Amino acid sequence: MRERDENAYIRFFALWFAAGMTLGVLLLLAASHTGMKEGNSVRLFQAEAFFGRKISAKACFSYLLKVRLAPAFAGLLFGLTAIGAYFATAAVWAYGFLCGVFLSAAYLQNGMAGFLFFFLALFPQIFLYLAALFLMAAACSRMAETNHLAGGIQKKEYFCFGVRYFFALILLLWGILLESYVNPWFLAKIL
Repeated sequence: MRERDENAYIRFFALWFAAGMTLGVLLLLAASHTGMKEGNSVRLFQAEAFFGRKISAKACFSYLLKVRLAPAFAGLLFGLTAIGAYFATAAVWAYGFLCGVFLSAAYLQNGMAGFLFFFLALFPQIFLYLAALFLMAAACSRMAETNHLAGGIQKKEYFCFGVRYFFALILLLWGILLESYVNPWFLAKIL
């Protein structure tokens, strides 16, 4: 029963992420058709700036460690409260929305090449990032659900929350390692 509940949370957050991504795509495409004269006025992705550049993996890793772990630890703090489910839902939707906006910007600026560049820039770390995001959101939602129960929270719930969140943090750290060490090498070989 518990495994089905966990899978239901993960499916819910995957759909919420997809809804945010769809809205981000639609919003930027609508803005480009109504307000902007040409799609190239969105200058977010400049593939030519990447060519010939040497990316320091250590600097990238230290930057990503700060940028990716700060929201994760905020989620950990909010996850222990009754509003953890709302925070998790908003975070998943916001990440989906931003992903959709960037996907649209890449497409508007570079056409299908921008679409391909967007997915190559996210490969392979996006799989670990999404898994970590959905596990963190599911852990926060489960904890918020137990906060509302009449018996209160037991030590077992804290332990289960900690194990789920720790596993999600491990996935997040592996994603950071992939993004800082494997992805630049992969992009240099492809591009």
